[in-house]
Parts: sequence; C-alpha cells; structure tokens
Amino acid sequence: PHATHSPRSILRLSGPDTRAALASVLESIPPAPGAHIVRFRLAGPLGEHTLPARLLLFHAPRSYTGEHGAELILPGIPALADRVLDALCAVAGVRPAQPGEFTARAFLHGRLTAEQAEGVGAVIGARTSEELAGAARLLSGELGAAYRALADDAANILALVEAGIDFTDQDAVVAISADALRARTLALTHAIDALIGPGARSEPDAQPPAVVLVGPPNAGKSTLFNALLGQERAVASEEPGTTRDALVEPLVVDDSPWTPCSVRLIDLPGLDGTLAPRSAADTAARRAAREAIASAAVVVWCDPSGRFDRPPSDIAPGVPVLRLRTKADLPALGPDPGALAVCALDRRNFAALRHAIADAARAAPGPPSGVPARHRVSLINARAAIDDALAAAERPELAASALRTALDHLGQISGAISPDEVLGRIFATFCIGK
Repeated sequence: PHATHSPRSILRLSGPDTRAALASVLESIPPAPGAHIVRFRLAGPLGEHTLPARLLLFHAPRSYTGEHGAELILPGIPALADRVLDALCAVAGVRPAQPGEFTARAFLHGRLTAEQAEGVGAVIGARTSEELAGAARLLSGELGAAYRALADDAANILALVEAGIDFTDQDAVVAISADALRARTLALTHAIDALIGPGARSEPDAQPPAVVLVGPPNAGKSTLFNALLGQERAVASEEPGTTRDALVEPLVVDDSPWTPCSVRLIDLPGLDGTLAPRSAADTAARRAAREAIASAAVVVWCDPSGRFDRPPSDIAPGVPVLRLRTKADLPALGPDPGALAVCALDRRNFAALRHAIADAARAAPGPPSGVPARHRVSLINARAAIDDALAAAERPELAASALRTALDHLGQISGAISPDEVLGRIFATFCIGK
C-alpha cells in the first residue's frame, strides 16, 4: 500500500500459503479462481467488524508468478491497508515481499524469460515514450527472440568452423570456406548493428554508467567517495582544493541477483571558482572535470550547508541530479527537505544513498535504440568478437575462438549455448549413417 490516499489499495499474495493467509482475514474463501466479493474481518477496540473487499484469486500455475496467488483490493486508506497487511504477515510462513520478488518468482517458475523480467523493471523505470517503447519490446519477448536468433546463427557458424577443424577426415564433412565464413559473420554483424546502431561498436560507453560527485571545494566529496568504496582511494583533507584530478572507480550499488547495478563513481575537484587554478595542469584538470559532468549519467550534488544555491553547470539535459547534504553530523545552514542527509563518518543513510544512485542510474537516459544498457554492452562486445572472427577467416582456429567469445557475450542476454549443443550442431552436419 502507498503512504498517501488513493481510491484503492492492493495487497498481492503469492505462494503455497496463500489460502491460509487469506483465511486469517476473510470470513470465507471462494473455492474457484476468479473475481469475488468477500468480507474481511478487522478487530478493533469496539470488537470485530467485517468490511467488503474484492478478491482476485489465482490457482497455480495460472498466475503471474506461477504459484497460488491472490490480490485483495481494499479502500484506499493507508492505515486500513497496514492493519490488513499486519494480519496477513502474522500467519506462519507469510512475510513481506522483497523488491522485485514477484517478478523473480515468475522467472523461476518459467512464466517470464530473463529479458521479459528485465522488461518489467524497464517499464516501471521508463520516463519517456522512447524508453517505454523499448521496455515494451523487451517485455513482449521481441528483443529476446532477436537475441536468441543471433546466438543461434553464431552457434551454427561455430559448428561449421569446428567441424572443419576436428572432423576433416570424414568424407561427409566439408569445411566452411573462408569466403562463406566472411559472408555469414558479416551478416551477423549487420543483424547486431540493426539492434544497437552501426556506430555503437566504436563507442567507448561499453561500461557502467558514470556517477559524478560535484560540489564546492571541501564539501566532503572525497570522504564520501572513500566511504562508498570502502577504501582510502582519494586524499581527503580539510584544506579546500585538495582533489585536483578526477578519480574513477567501479562501484556496485545494488548486488541483488535480480536487479544488479554497477556504476563508475567519479570524484571531481571543487568547481565553484573560489580557488584560482595554480597551473596549466589545474586548468586542464578542471576542463576534464567539466567534461566528466557533461557526459555523466547521474550527478550527485554535494553541499554540506544544505542550501544548494550554486547549481553545478555543464549538466546534460535530462540527467538525474541527486541533492546530497554531506557532513550530516554537523548543523545545516539551510536544510532542503528534498535532499538526502548523509554522513561518511558513521555511514548515515548510506543504504538509502545506494538505492537512490541505483534508481537514478537505471532511469538515466539510454541509447536511442531502446536496447537496455546491460544488453547493449553484451551486444557491443559480441560485435567486437565477431569482427575478430571475420578478420581471422583464413585461420579457422582463431575464428572459432573468437566465435566462442561472441557466444559467451550473447549468452549473457539470450541464455548460454553449451559446448555439447555446439557438438550436436556439428554432428547434425553429417550425412545419415556417419
């Protein structure tokens, strides 16, 4: 349930104990699946009362998760929904769901493919019509089918190359020619380009999104940078202007198996103009810092005063900006109710900060192709490996190695193709009786 009023509240249940949980709050449970009007019991200081509610009942495997499930639709009163939720969670074996758990269960029970499960999250996080259209392609299975077709083509090409390497003594086996290998790998690269765009293979963005820490000198950015990383990577000092160069480190902000998120955390020097550049190197460093801000996927605006009266410049349109009141152990001069107060010394609100960075990184504007960033990286890497196979068309062993690498990258988004399956494709090229 939401914390604010709405016309309806929906409590969703899934699992083998669904009926037992419903029995704890309903007068009776309909035996058949479907939509029903029921009455739920609610105990209070004046005794027990019953109120009407709508129940959507699902029997496995015909549900979103593939398990027994239900949706209890109540009046949109937060306190009422909280009391019913507490009553449900008091039943043995019932607990609140974790973020994304219903979709995770749908994936585990075969109701959704991996890319469709990602599509659910993409639909939730879509902020533009283009992002929503890309998420719909993912959720519908259209992109997943395209990925599997790419992997299937790569596996077939690999089978033909390896057949020529390992079974040349078989009369029925004809090794694929270099010209045929070039033609088929070139067609595969064109298929990948159709998904990610022909210029994507030369882009340097096949890496996690950049999250930059910006703010005035001595705003606690380097201390925050070290605390998030869990190591002393940047020199932190009370003297303004200690950080002179941009520092970049990988950071996992969400390590959950269903919604993992990694970023490149970048600590920048203060850019408020109060400290004059000491040398040409300082000027170059500040120019590089502004370029980092302009290319950032997420900007974390650090201000220990809480006033946020000097907005950072050079931020690209549409880039999420997180306002962070650093040094929250000290009094704020002008607290901003929309800012998150954190303290790098006692890790105050660090969990919330990690969640905010992960949410902003996932929602950051993506490439115009509508292909999710993680898929885009795998496709770009597969494209590079296929280019290697194309260049090695005259050397089958090198071409086979490059094609295996391409299959590994494609397998990250389409499902892995095992060596045994490749062998099966090889033997399928033999004639009957061989």
